[in-house]
Amino acid sequence: MKITSIMYSYFFLLCLFILPGCGKMITWVKDSFPQVSSLNSSCDSVVEYIKSITVYDQLTTSAKFDAMWLSNEVRASYVDLLTVKFGKTDEQKKTLLRRQFEENNHFISFYVLSPYDCPLGDSHSEWTVFLMVNNKNYSPIEIKSVELSPEYICMFGKKINRFKVAYSVRFDANDIEDMPLITSHTHAMHLIFRSTKQEALLTWDFSSADDSNTKEH
Repeated sequence: MKITSIMYSYFFLLCLFILPGCGKMITWVKDSFPQVSSLNSSCDSVVEYIKSITVYDQLTTSAKFDAMWLSNEVRASYVDLLTVKFGKTDEQKKTLLRRQFEENNHFISFYVLSPYDCPLGDSHSEWTVFLMVNNKNYSPIEIKSVELSPEYICMFGKKINRFKVAYSVRFDANDIEDMPLITSHTHAMHLIFRSTKQEALLTWDFSSADDSNTKEH
């Protein structure tokens, strides 16, 4: 008991000497390393528009795909981040939004992340990608590798890494009769990745959400 009491006494005295020094240290750190202000911008508000799937061949991973549908909500989030980053005015923001939404009047677009050993868009690629809406399949009009902007990198979050390539995948928003593929009656949209042996399907379900994109188309 005496030893314990002595230890507590030493500890108390040590704290008396150290604590004032801690206060000075904290002050020195604040003065030497001033912290910048944090912004109230959010990158995780579009997670429901990002779908991921891993394809296995027994115990081996064959492929892994992450796809972000560039819906109106995603494009609006992109504009929000861009506006904050560059200090755009409200009028400039409205102009950017109009341009982004106009894209969706003509195209159904995705950003797709695919491993380096699973290239897309080449005639010799093992995997192809196409869109299924209302039980009809549609081929992309464009597949190209892209360098994502910091805003979209922020939205993808931890799904981004140095082992993946980003692709822009676009489809016509209208069919050959110039009718919109996505309407208020569309229940789901499927992005399908297919090889000669396997198939991976990513689904965006409209039936459980009031999605503005389905209304507009």
